[in-house]
Amino acid sequence: MIVLLGGVLPFGSIFIEMYFIFTSFWAYKIYYVYGFMLLVFLILMVVTVCVTIVAIYFLLNSEDYRWQWTSFWAGASCSFYVYLYCIYYFFFKTKMFGFFQTAFYFSYMGIFCVCLGILCGTFGYVGTSYFVRKIYSTVKID
Repeated sequence: MIVLLGGVLPFGSIFIEMYFIFTSFWAYKIYYVYGFMLLVFLILMVVTVCVTIVAIYFLLNSEDYRWQWTSFWAGASCSFYVYLYCIYYFFFKTKMFGFFQTAFYFSYMGIFCVCLGILCGTFGYVGTSYFVRKIYSTVKID
């Protein structure tokens, strides 16, 4: 549950820009705003790290010490919502039909979402690892 909820806010920070990127890629429109895309990417990474830290903080408060894979999957769950948006975009925004176009679209979007999941999961894990090391280094054992 905590893993699936970890991807809602990062996806919410990028879903408008995803429309313009998908339109430029699949509808052959030209995309000009690369600086804004970089800004959205940086916002995605910051939001992913913050949401993953909060999720792992709740996990550690419940005295569950197995936080490593949970931090990765909480960050990577953004790609699940991006793939759901890909499905929506295919059926309602494109005029693609046929087996080859459908297979091409969903295979490329699957590869994109896996790479995005690995990227966001890695950022979530690294940020959470730094956070956990920082809070446990300040604990005094008397």
